[in-house]
Amino acid sequence: MKRLWVFVVLALIMMVQPEYSTSTLTMENNTIPADVPPSSIRRIYGENIALEIYHDVSSSNIRDIVEKFTENNSRWINDYTMANQGANYESRLYLIQQLDLLSNGRIEVELVGDHYNIVGRLPGYLPEDNPVIVVSAHYDSAQNSPGANADGSGIATVLSLARMLSQYEWPLDIYFIAFNGLFTYDFMSGSPEVANMFQLEEIEILTMYNVDTLLVQDPDGPSSERIQMGYFQGGQLSYHLGQYWAELTRMMSNNYGSNYIIPLPSNLLGIWAASDHYPFAQGGFSGVLCAYESGSAYDGSSSTSNDRWFNSDYNYNIGREATGVIGASIAFTMSRRYGAPTQLNHSFSNGPGQFEMLLFAITTPTIINMTSRWFGGSSTFYLVDPDMNLIDVQEFDDASPWESIEIFSQQLTIKGTYRVFVENTDYRSVGYELSITYDTDIDGNGIIDQDEYWLDPSYFESDQDNDGVSDADEIFLGTDMNNEDSDGDTMPDRYEIDMGFDPTDPSDGSQDADLDGLSNAQEYSGGLNPLSSDSDGDLMDDLWELTNGLNPLVDDADLDPDEDEVSNLEEYLAGTDPHYSDLEPQSMIWLASPLVVIAPIVGLLYIRRKNNQMIS
Repeated sequence: MKRLWVFVVLALIMMVQPEYSTSTLTMENNTIPADVPPSSIRRIYGENIALEIYHDVSSSNIRDIVEKFTENNSRWINDYTMANQGANYESRLYLIQQLDLLSNGRIEVELVGDHYNIVGRLPGYLPEDNPVIVVSAHYDSAQNSPGANADGSGIATVLSLARMLSQYEWPLDIYFIAFNGLFTYDFMSGSPEVANMFQLEEIEILTMYNVDTLLVQDPDGPSSERIQMGYFQGGQLSYHLGQYWAELTRMMSNNYGSNYIIPLPSNLLGIWAASDHYPFAQGGFSGVLCAYESGSAYDGSSSTSNDRWFNSDYNYNIGREATGVIGASIAFTMSRRYGAPTQLNHSFSNGPGQFEMLLFAITTPTIINMTSRWFGGSSTFYLVDPDMNLIDVQEFDDASPWESIEIFSQQLTIKGTYRVFVENTDYRSVGYELSITYDTDIDGNGIIDQDEYWLDPSYFESDQDNDGVSDADEIFLGTDMNNEDSDGDTMPDRYEIDMGFDPTDPSDGSQDADLDGLSNAQEYSGGLNPLSSDSDGDLMDDLWELTNGLNPLVDDADLDPDEDEVSNLEEYLAGTDPHYSDLEPQSMIWLASPLVVIAPIVGLLYIRRKNNQMIS
């Protein structure tokens, strides 16, 4: 009889499963059913995944898109009346299909203007109106030209970034635009229609990356200048309007990639007034850039019948680099965290006598703090300003591989790109982990970025559902700011966050993180530790204590409730019953009420025992 009672208790425990609500999670315009499987899309806040984004594309990816996109030959139109026929029409259908397919339906596409410009929007998760980021190219080509480089290479960047960036949820909207009508009789007739739409709808652009002809490099130029990144020239006072964004791409290319980018002011970029970004620059939009090949003077195939994907002059690694650094720049920009300075972390190794160069762009007067730890011997660090003047140098004979030491703490006032050189002066290879923190003001409004976010400050101070999670954090996490248990798994959001669970995933309530036979929701309801099978640390598993009428929240290992001179812990180790004494006759039945602290289990046990008493 006693053994039967134990199995009944165990069965009742297993029956206690969380019940899930069928309500919905609603936040502004986003409605997510609470009972659907969790989204696999990662929401980005305060996390720099620039390196991850940079590596999510290859030169073969770019080449394959260019080959496919240009298979129907020339996409030329003389005016808008030709846009509904031939290769121009077919390429438009292909691009719309690809934007939908590559984003799993997340990019919302509309056609703008008489020239059928394609405007795709990947919605950000922040409420209210915020600045947006734009990636663009033109999809028409010159007459009789397949347009592989002009501008199949730009379209390949747009589509690749649509795929790469749609794998995440970003705070800001990202627009993917394919302009039409660059080669019409009145020249560049499509992009002004989109610029006008942005003005009418009062869409503020944070930065715009327009990608034009890319794939031919200057054979006599350095590899660090293979991609020209043109920007609006404005000097120190308007640094944030263009130059910063161009230098940010160089920073990404140097720190993560192949170091191909050379920022150029608009008066030095030959194509500045002849590409689709220009109407936006004329319209007063800030952060407008144009990526262009360095070898245009040597590109005899541009806009000709020889502009084909297999042209031997084309270097698809340039297209890969442009795509990677633009994606990395977007990811870095949206890695901001409210209340935290900008931070760069860089890991690398230097052989004997070798240098590593790290770039970082300063947009406002700030103190930069640089620390490092390294695995080896002597090293020297150099800090250099945008004009290549040495600011400071620090030499070290040795360092701890376990603790970071301060290298620089310097006040910087000039806007521009600074360099840190790390020299290994040891006789052996040295591995480094380096960190730089500094303040930024990328919109130039005089407020440092850590003191503001693309969100009303009141969200950081309010907590509408009083669950201990601010409304801002609810937005960042994707939880419901009006429901303390957003996914309806009986575990409050705050609890799930503290325990490392997903407050938007209802399935983790029935999971068993510590594999002790109790679900996470059961552990929560009883005040147990879902990450430990022995919540009170008395060396007896929670489930064993519960099934044997002990308290899994109290160290009762040394107690002896059946007074058989065998402690609970000894009974546990021996697999015997702590409430049944070996000294008692076999016919005796233990009727003491067990101390069970989990409320649902207490109720079920109480009802079962009452029923048994009535039957007897």
